[in-house]
Amino acid sequence: MSRRYILPLLILLLISIRSVLAVQPLQPNPLRQEDQASSPDSPLVAPLPRPEQALGKGGERRFRILMLLWRGETEVEAGFKSYLEERHLPFDLIMRSAGQDPTRIPALVAEARQLQPDLVYTWGTSLTLGVVGPYDQVDPARYLTEVPVVFTMVAYPVESRIVPAFTSSGRRVTGTTHTVPVEAQIKAIRAYRPMKRLAVLYNPTEPNSVINIGELRRAARDLDFELLAEPVPLNSEGRPDPEVLPALMDQLAVREPQFLYLGPDTFIGEHRQTLAGEALRHHLPVFAATERPIFDSAITLGLVAPYRHLGRFTAFKVEQILLGGQAPQTIPIETLHRFTYFVKLPVARQLNLYPPLAILNYAEVLE
Repeated sequence: MSRRYILPLLILLLISIRSVLAVQPLQPNPLRQEDQASSPDSPLVAPLPRPEQALGKGGERRFRILMLLWRGETEVEAGFKSYLEERHLPFDLIMRSAGQDPTRIPALVAEARQLQPDLVYTWGTSLTLGVVGPYDQVDPARYLTEVPVVFTMVAYPVESRIVPAFTSSGRRVTGTTHTVPVEAQIKAIRAYRPMKRLAVLYNPTEPNSVINIGELRRAARDLDFELLAEPVPLNSEGRPDPEVLPALMDQLAVREPQFLYLGPDTFIGEHRQTLAGEALRHHLPVFAATERPIFDSAITLGLVAPYRHLGRFTAFKVEQILLGGQAPQTIPIETLHRFTYFVKLPVARQLNLYPPLAILNYAEVLE
């Protein structure tokens, strides 16, 4: 048999064996049960709060959680609600979305003061900063300071000055982060294929993205690779221009990177399919640092904190506060204890770039 076909056949054989043995992907801690689908009209969701909701039918105390979202409900919220439903927690959810518009945040803060929920949940760095402010610039007239706040999907809570340290916020704030340490990301990339040049496009106006580029630059120095980082030019409205993405990819491809990196960047996430498609056209594998591109874009691999699991972990922290009586500042800011290494085999086939067999012992292989 031609050597050209031996490796693909070995990979398919190993995948089949894993399926028979029912090997499970790594699961994060402290998740208690399997995730279940969450109905959009779940009885947990309370779009309009009512005073009588303070007590349940049996007279038990019920708690209202105001969920302030950046771009509507995501898999994080699906995981959050599944945790509440499975444990029959006495929580009523009030949903609000900023619609990715930072100018709407002050109105959301004002509404939170009017509603007086038992806890506020925030999604993302920009929204969380707009709700609680930097830890060293506390302003009760502008930010929420009296109600407990639990954030999620904040990539760099210390660097963005939401908290001074992961051990404690020093105030009524705690939360979860979805970011895998950059050093672990680089090791995951090099486990798949040698890498000396890493390409990345980023939004220069987004704090998460700028911080991530700084982390990548430090990693490039410490781990000996060249970072080809290009900011996306801004349009006349001061926003990154999606029309220039194909041309930017052409420019990066000429420099012969081994991978394109998709980081924790909202703009890049919105245009993930364009970027992954352009990378595929240049025969360039794509590494995803967050889950969003994994299932609907032509990425090759990723090391991520699964969003649904992160939502469940965030709900666990809310439970600690509302039912366990713990002060938010005594609860550390954490990410998941384990991450998932994804490989998309159809893309690997297109690139003729199959994963090493050793990776299949721990990766979640997507067909």
